[in-house]
Amino acid sequence: MNLRQILAIVVTGLTLSCATPALASGAQIATMCPDAGVFNELIGGVCWSAIFPLRVAGMTWFGGNSGVPNGTGDGGFLGSCECGGSLKNMTLPTIGISIGYWQPTMLIEAVSHPFCSPVLGGVSLQPSSTSGSEWTGSWGGNVGTGTSTSVHNSTFFNVQLWTFPLITMMQLANIPDCNTGYHGMNLMLMSEVLPTWNNDLLSFLASPEELLYDNPIGLAGATEECAQESLGAQPIDQEYWTAGCWGLLYPMVGSNLGGNDPIQATNLDVARMLAMGFRLGFLERTMGKSVMCGPRRSYVLPKQQFRFQILFPNDETNQEPNTPANAQTQAPQQGGSIPPANYVTPAASNQGTVAQTNGVNIQAPPTQSGECTHWLGQTPFQWGEWDSLPGTGANYVYLVWQWTNCCLGIIGNIGPTG
Repeated sequence: MNLRQILAIVVTGLTLSCATPALASGAQIATMCPDAGVFNELIGGVCWSAIFPLRVAGMTWFGGNSGVPNGTGDGGFLGSCECGGSLKNMTLPTIGISIGYWQPTMLIEAVSHPFCSPVLGGVSLQPSSTSGSEWTGSWGGNVGTGTSTSVHNSTFFNVQLWTFPLITMMQLANIPDCNTGYHGMNLMLMSEVLPTWNNDLLSFLASPEELLYDNPIGLAGATEECAQESLGAQPIDQEYWTAGCWGLLYPMVGSNLGGNDPIQATNLDVARMLAMGFRLGFLERTMGKSVMCGPRRSYVLPKQQFRFQILFPNDETNQEPNTPANAQTQAPQQGGSIPPANYVTPAASNQGTVAQTNGVNIQAPPTQSGECTHWLGQTPFQWGEWDSLPGTGANYVYLVWQWTNCCLGIIGNIGPTG
């Protein structure tokens, strides 16, 4: 064996030893951080019917009052409203009519691997390795909460909140200044950089009132709210420490006692991130008479202001979702070989049965009067307990619908002046 042959063997061995970890790493990343295909879901996967009912000048249009939050505002006489105006500056007020409607405003992703973003196609927002990091999340089993030495049966997810004013971004309606103040898609909150998200003690120091509610008395309130919501009622805003059937909003950490139920656990973590956003002043109240002329700061989560729609891994519309950009675009019945991760056959989507496509069993949800969003705290057994799909790495994406009250100017300046 000459020198050239020896060098060839050595080079081949080094190449194989380097390539194997790379392949494993690539497969690992693909499993832990899938592509949610959000931007292909904007037509067939969004619950556009959730915009209704509309509230205009004190009257409900295109739907019953059951979909209108109890705390909404209708302005003054015959739904009239008035914004702005100043004698000092010699400016006239804007006079108009009050309107209220649901609009999609945020995307929230709950991920089992830190810095993973299914919304952005499964990329990592932090390229450096996080192997062994205290931020690493998982669902089920014995999971510690960051630097805490206690280990208990809990579930932990990291959460990223994106502003996503879909109606404004797609220019579907022109309602001047009648929005939440978001004009594009931006990353607003990220649990990986919040030191309180994985540490119970730091969370308590930031929200010491949890001492009053993180106990059996607080759980009693959650039980009451859960029972009422199960019968069709709305969340109870006065019980601001609860998330109904999902659990307690305190402590505002990513670890909760959801056990082996990732649907309940991710919804609770999403609600806690919203509560954290209000507590830190990032989010504002857009529901009620006081916000007719613009959003107001509120440091307590107004639960009736929000409804949620799960987009990934199975969307809540009960329709055939669009596939991710890098997935097979042809349905199995049309000759496609591999169904996308969130594919549900239309026939099964209205029956609540298990559809089998090329040997893959997918649990399809039953249709419930055309509803495809759910209230904060509503039991998953009514809307999405079947949306847990193996092989997606326990990563979930939710579209947040937000009730918005505002004054539509008719006389004077167009739109509220704040």
